[in-house]
This record gives sequence, C-alpha cells and structure tokens, in this order.
Amino acid sequence: MSQPVRFIHAADLHLDAPFVGVDATDERVRRALVESTYRALDAVIDACIARDVDFLVIAGDAYNSKDKSVRAQFAFQRAMQRLAEAEIPVYLSWGNHDPADGWSAGISLPESVHVFSARETQRSVFERNGASCAIYGRSFRKAAETENLARSFVRDASDRLAVGVLHTNVGGHAGYDDYAPCSAEDLRAARMDYWALGHIHKPEQLFTGAVTVAYAGCTQGLDPTQTGARGCWEVTLDESGARSEFIATAAVIWDAITVDLVDAAGIEDVHSMLADACEAVARAADGRPAVLRVELTGRAEVHTELARPGVLRDLTDEVRAEAMDGTPWVWVDRILDRTRPAIDLDQLRASEEFAGDLVRMADGLLADPVAAAEIVAELIGPVLEKGGTDLAAPDPATVIAAARDLALDRLLAEEDR
Repeated sequence: MSQPVRFIHAADLHLDAPFVGVDATDERVRRALVESTYRALDAVIDACIARDVDFLVIAGDAYNSKDKSVRAQFAFQRAMQRLAEAEIPVYLSWGNHDPADGWSAGISLPESVHVFSARETQRSVFERNGASCAIYGRSFRKAAETENLARSFVRDASDRLAVGVLHTNVGGHAGYDDYAPCSAEDLRAARMDYWALGHIHKPEQLFTGAVTVAYAGCTQGLDPTQTGARGCWEVTLDESGARSEFIATAAVIWDAITVDLVDAAGIEDVHSMLADACEAVARAADGRPAVLRVELTGRAEVHTELARPGVLRDLTDEVRAEAMDGTPWVWVDRILDRTRPAIDLDQLRASEEFAGDLVRMADGLLADPVAAAEIVAELIGPVLEKGGTDLAAPDPATVIAAARDLALDRLLAEEDR
C-alpha cells in the first residue's frame, strides 16, 4: 500500500463578493462582510500550513466576478505565495464566476500553482516522500459552461491514487445554474478515488466508499440563505478510501431562527425572548460575529401590539443595539412578524356571531369522522386525482381544523379593521 496523501479541498471562495440585500447600516457589519471572503481565504491557507498538508485543491469560483478586481487578484497572489513558501502546491480550476475568458490584470502566481486548462482535462502528478497522487482537472472556458466536462476525465492505469477537480452541478441541484452538468454515473465512470467538487455552496458528501464525491461548499456564506457551517475539507486518501474532516473557515456566520410568541404576554416578553435568542446565536457562532434574521410566529396575544405602526421597527432597533454590544456581536438584519391573532375557541363557541357558527360547524364535523371524511373527500378528491398517486390523502380532522383556523384568522382580521 502506498503512503496516503493529505490535502485540503476548498471551493467557491468568491473573493470580493458584494453582499447585497443586507441592512448593514452599522459600519462594523459592513466592514466585516466586505472583508469576510478574504478572511475565509486566510483561514484556508492557515489550515493548510498548520496541518502541513501535501497540497490544496480549489474547485472553481476563487473569484466572485469574471472581471476580477485588482484587490482580489493581489490577495489571491499573496495567499498562494504563502503556500509556495511552505512548499504546498495548489491545483486550481476556474468556475462559472471566474472562467478562463474573464479579465485578469496579469498578476502572476507562483509556479507551485497549477491552473487547469479550459480546453482539455489535464493530469498533474504529486509525488513526495513515497506518496504519489494524480490530480485531474478542467476549468470553465466561459461562464455558462453547458458541456458535460466530467466525461472528459479518464484515469491513467498507472495512477496509485487519483483526484478529480471540477466545478459542476451533479444531478441538477435545485437553486443552482446547471453548469457543466453531470450525473453520479459519469463521476464513477472516470474511476477517480476522490472528486473535489465546487459550485454548490453547502458542504456535502454525495457518496463515499470506493469513490468519494464531495462538495466543499463555499468558504464564506454569501447571503442570508447560506446558514450553517461553511468551510473546506481536509482529506486523507489512500487505497482504502478517503477520510474527511470539515474545517470551518467563515469569518461571519449567517443564521435564521423562528421565535414562537404563543407565551408572550406583551412587548417586554417579546424583547426578552429575542434577547435570549440572540445570546444563543452568539454562543453557537463559536467566536464569530453573526448576521441574524428572525421570524416571529404563533397565535399570540401580543399580535395586536406588534401590528401597531412603528412597534416592530423600534423593537428591532432595541434588540439590534443590545446584540451588537456583545462579543461576538450579532447583527439583527430584520425581524419579520408572522404571528396571528390569538383565538379563544371556547369564547367564540359561546358567541352568537358568525364566528361562533363557524366554530360550532367545525365541532360537528370533528365529532363525526364519517361526515368529516366525506366532506374532505368531496372537496379535495379532484385535486388528489389530478396530482396522481404521489399525493397522499390528508387526515380529515387536520384539514377541517386548519380550514376553521384560516377562516377565523381572516374573519377576525376583517373585524379588527
């Protein structure tokens, strides 16, 4: 058995990403976001050096833009120079954000950086201290690359170990452009031991075993939807397979939470619950600042107060200011009110108003399972028939209770106007 190789698999650094759509009115937040992709790059380089890996692979989108900023190019050059001085080679492919036909200022990279061609799949061999590994890669020629590039990867029979580096959408991941599309079967057919993939921003191992296929995800989350850990993989590879450890690199954490206000008696309770939530987010961020979005939910007595003009805005400002005083700070980007009016069914049931009639009618159906099933089948049956066998028939009691509550929500909201 040959000596194992250890390398870091990174992708989607998106240097100089603009971070639009965030209410970063605080200078600390703005500065942290602007610098975050650069700090994440530093974290990747620090990990390579501290762990003394054999090499680094970057599977596309090192830059955020086809027309790379000069600042980003110099930052990337400095990072690659640090690795060159540590004698750690780099194997780099371009993706849809930084294709080969993009603009470059001509800032040179060290000879230890191997940039894969956009014309053909290239093979490069790493050898050191008895360890040997072939690294195959191919770059995007243009941003909208629609060719199945994976099919151009063919392992040489002499390779002891083989790694494929590619920016691609495997199996049509929803929410991502279908660039360099391929299937799991295409990847297996190339007979790589490990596929280092980019393009999908969430870290994920598609499958492991004789062949490991993994997305590193982005090194820094780029928008409020990219919550959770972001970073890169350290991979130890030998003939028995790959063993991977995730390394967090994000400089700023995105988080999104839901706060149920069913037990909140007033605005002071809401404030307290939000403060506790911010503290929990700060603890979970592991020393990193966080940008947070909050959704308030539940049938709550405080719904009416939250709906008063200016209340939610003032509450957001108050919670935001307090959370920014902590270490690490938490920036409350926005708070959305999704609460609904509290409903006292017993009180409504005794009412002679239409709302009372509605509750009593639902009570009758819920007390008669046969009648409930018949009316739900009559109303929903055509939808199920049109949807085919993939749609499961819902529980009649659940449907009736949900319909009752929805009707009451709208009815009571009209009465409050």
